[in-house]
Amino acid sequence: MLAIGIVVDDAIVVVENVERNIEEGLSPLAAAHQAMREVSGPIIAIALVLCAVFVPMAFLSGVDRPVL
Repeated sequence: MLAIGIVVDDAIVVVENVERNIEEGLSPLAAAHQAMREVSGPIIAIALVLCAVFVPMAFLSGVDRPVL
């Protein structure tokens, strides 16, 4: 479920950025390229941080293990 949330959140960020670029006068294709240049770094960083936080939880055992 977490992966679905990450994908949806990242898609929303990209779409909002594309819409902003279109409002600034770029063509849809140019707006998409510009949006990805602007947000690809932060999106990758967010995904890496979330993986660093949640992957270790998969290896927990016992009563303290959260339900993933």
